[in-house]
Amino acid sequence: MQIIVINGPVREEEVNACIRRITRKYPASAIEKLILEVCGDYVDIRCTLYRRRELRKMSGYCISEPSTWNSAKWAELQDTLPNQFEEES
Repeated sequence: MQIIVINGPVREEEVNACIRRITRKYPASAIEKLILEVCGDYVDIRCTLYRRRELRKMSGYCISEPSTWNSAKWAELQDTLPNQFEEES
């Protein structure tokens, strides 16, 4: 986790308190950057999270994210049928 302090110094105790506060909401492994902006007597806390990659498996091969696909691969995705799961009562 990268910690960025803007507009002034922040004591180590305050940084640790901010980390504890943000990790109550998000796991530490999901946080890419923790941005602490000093605004007078208080500190504004923001964070950016790691982008979750969506990998697809098509035709038996693991392929990259859909955002990187060409038009032929998108057409193949549109032609595939999802697996039908039967629920047992």
